[in-house]
Amino acid sequence: MVYDHQDLTPSKELNWVPCFDSFTCTYLTVPLDYKDPSAGETDIAFIKYTGANSTGQEILYNPGGPSSSGVVSLIHSASGFAEIFGDEYDFVSFDPRGVNNSGPAVSCFPTIKERDDYDGGSSGSTPLAEQYQSTKALGEYCTQVNLNTTAKYVGTSAVVQDMMHYTELVATTNGQDPAEAKIWYYGISYGTVIGHTLATMYPDRIGRIIVDGNVYSYEHYQGLQTNTVDDCDHAFKFFFDFCYEAGELCPFNGNASSVAEIETRYRALLKSLEDSPPIYPGSTYVVKRYEFENWAFGKMYAPTWQFAELATAAANLEAGNITAFWPSFIAPSKAVPAGLKGVPTNANYTGRAIEEAMALIMAADVVDRYPIKTFADYMEVVQSLRLNSYYGSTTIGNQNALIANGLVITPPESQHFPGFKITNTLNPILFIGTTGDPITPMSSAFKMSAYFPGSVVLTQDSPGHSFDSAKSNCTRGYARAYLADASLPPVDTVCASDLTALDYFKPATQARRRGMERRGLY
Repeated sequence: MVYDHQDLTPSKELNWVPCFDSFTCTYLTVPLDYKDPSAGETDIAFIKYTGANSTGQEILYNPGGPSSSGVVSLIHSASGFAEIFGDEYDFVSFDPRGVNNSGPAVSCFPTIKERDDYDGGSSGSTPLAEQYQSTKALGEYCTQVNLNTTAKYVGTSAVVQDMMHYTELVATTNGQDPAEAKIWYYGISYGTVIGHTLATMYPDRIGRIIVDGNVYSYEHYQGLQTNTVDDCDHAFKFFFDFCYEAGELCPFNGNASSVAEIETRYRALLKSLEDSPPIYPGSTYVVKRYEFENWAFGKMYAPTWQFAELATAAANLEAGNITAFWPSFIAPSKAVPAGLKGVPTNANYTGRAIEEAMALIMAADVVDRYPIKTFADYMEVVQSLRLNSYYGSTTIGNQNALIANGLVITPPESQHFPGFKITNTLNPILFIGTTGDPITPMSSAFKMSAYFPGSVVLTQDSPGHSFDSAKSNCTRGYARAYLADASLPPVDTVCASDLTALDYFKPATQARRRGMERRGLY
């Protein structure tokens, strides 16, 4: 039994070894460039969960990011997938190139010490001009550091090629024709960029693709997504509505007489944090509006237990009970599945390293298409975000909009993705989204579906990032039917959630937190 991919011997074959109690793992050696063997090789960490009633059909899975570990995510999510999709499938995930235990190693700094010593350059409360210049300086520095490194081989196109290579190896192992192998895939958030790219690059090899919480991938390849917060305020509206309906079960309700009263108090709380940030007793820490807003934005991802955390924190802050607020804000609880004896994470793949991987993957996708060239360009984006969302514009404007600032990473021609076009796939694609997703709005699903004739968008009327953030037997039924025979729901189908407002404010349990580790900020 293995608990770390570093304990496996990399191989060009699929050598599955028991790992992490209930899984099997392999460390697959692949070419850095499938068109240029002289470029060298790298190793990709794979993990597989075999269904209790397995038919042998594998579904590849990516949790998002970019830079999120598929290995870690599947360990936390596999049993939930079996419940949602059925236990006849095997789920396979992996750490994409540059992520966690997969190569090639990427960084913006020549040494780990220099990376660890970097102070971040700016924070959310730094003036926007300084944030713009700081991120640009880091991007330009990172570009120079990587002029002659293997960072150029970590783009989404290369990841898709790895997935097809894996699929063909499976077919060969099973005595089938690899050239005819069909790929099955489920992706969330940035994982939908992988799905959209996969469908464009290999349209005749598509078995099933479910893309959930869709990114507007056309803009992903430009390095700036202007529509990300389209539904963010609606996500917060779910929070206010449910808090009112839940009554005293919601800590922030305060005997409110209307939903509007709860939202008004919440905005007043934000203003108070801006005007007079409270000091945590006995420390030098100050609770800043930006930090609280950023944290609250993250609570929209997994509302079935995080709405309760947000309501508790907001109520404590409103009452001036800062000491009760601290644990919730600084160290939110995280479930660790029973029986997990270790976390399969590279010890150096934390914090800054994860941010660097995200930036370099994005840069390899964007190449030289990043549209923000000046601070004036950036301010136009910020103003547009502010007009579009009260609750999400600060987080997205300060973080995602500047990821590719100053960065130029040029992949080889074989891994340069030119963009999307109208593409007919062998089997249709199922797009799914929720109406209250803070970062991947329904508009993105419809925009990307238009590139793939015959695809259908299934809408789930609930908050959260991905459809399993709120249970809906309606959505699950359509997803299972699609996997079974590629049948799609009728156009414009909207599924309701099976949860009530009260379900969002009941005491959290480990089961309700399952799978949350895969939901990082896109």
